[in-house]
Amino acid sequence: MPANLPPDAKSKWNEVTLTKNPETRLQLMGEFLSLVPKHKGTEKMCNQVKRQMAQLREEIEKKRQQAKKTGSGGPSYYIPKAGAAQMAVIGPANAGRSSLLKAVTNSPVEVTAWPFGTYKPTPGMLPYQDIQFQLVEIPPIVEGSSEGRSEGFMNLACIRNADGVIVVVDMTDDPAGNYLMVKDELENARILIDPPMGTVEIEKRGSGRDIQFIWEGELVDCSQEDIIQLLAGYRIKSALVRVKGKVSLDTVEDALFGNAVHRPTFVLANKIDLNNDPAMLEQLRETAAPLEVIPLSLEKTQNLDTLIGSKIFEMLNITRVYTKEPGKEPATDPIVCKPGATVGDLARLIHNDFYERFKYARIWGPAAKFDNEKVGLDRVLLDGTVIQLYT
Repeated sequence: MPANLPPDAKSKWNEVTLTKNPETRLQLMGEFLSLVPKHKGTEKMCNQVKRQMAQLREEIEKKRQQAKKTGSGGPSYYIPKAGAAQMAVIGPANAGRSSLLKAVTNSPVEVTAWPFGTYKPTPGMLPYQDIQFQLVEIPPIVEGSSEGRSEGFMNLACIRNADGVIVVVDMTDDPAGNYLMVKDELENARILIDPPMGTVEIEKRGSGRDIQFIWEGELVDCSQEDIIQLLAGYRIKSALVRVKGKVSLDTVEDALFGNAVHRPTFVLANKIDLNNDPAMLEQLRETAAPLEVIPLSLEKTQNLDTLIGSKIFEMLNITRVYTKEPGKEPATDPIVCKPGATVGDLARLIHNDFYERFKYARIWGPAAKFDNEKVGLDRVLLDGTVIQLYT
């Protein structure tokens, strides 16, 4: 991503980000491309924008077709999130995605012997301890998905929306090659499954005239002032910027275009009962590294629900917090927070009133130095913490 776009192009992209109407957004993206100088430094960015435009065109056309058939916008292709986290179950055709859902969730999904039996995203809920994870089976990823083939734009958008990814490959059908195909299609759509060096989240704000930073990492080859100047070039004068890991100016600009996202991922090497070739499994592990590869048989491996649930829980670093009223036992259903969440984050999550009228909190468990400790908004919560909020 170049950091030297002309001011008129940056201004035009700011218009794109402020526009919600798909048709208007599509028009403005075309105008943006016409303002971008054509050279090697802008080639990657232009290709990304063109993919976004192609996806917008497909979504607009699908809505038009649905409106003709039903007289309305028609049903949504996307699955609303439910449970503690949403996991996209992806892979090539006949790898075992439907078998996974059938084995560990309440989904009535049909397992077919023929490829492309799944033609739309299908959800199911996986209970794990005192929470549930939502698994969504995505139709097969194929070569060309990132160019729109076989509903590729819609499928990749569903993966982007998820909190994490499970890649299922078939040990009897070139597992390393199929994994690379899936990974390449995701990367073409700017969905990264390998842990990145760093990420940036930019939250624009409607009021105020300053850029605030949350530091969970460090800058590489740039300064805080460089970021402020870059944002000003895109007419962003008020925003909250969260820096995680090692971040360069290119990383910041990539975040401005809303392209690259990282989704925590692990790989299931299915049908190990039919092909237990150590060399082939080792090749898959080397190809997928640093991701974890779990060899199993979705037909024969015991306690699959516990295995999959524990891997999701560990990978997403789930933080469960249990609220408690004075004189009563803690709630049995936890509130699930993001890793590193504070008492203030929890108060906002429950209701803004709890945050605005916050007086203090008392906590028990892993985040407490001692039971019934009195703490403020900035105390970081850990999994299993019990809390009382006072206003």
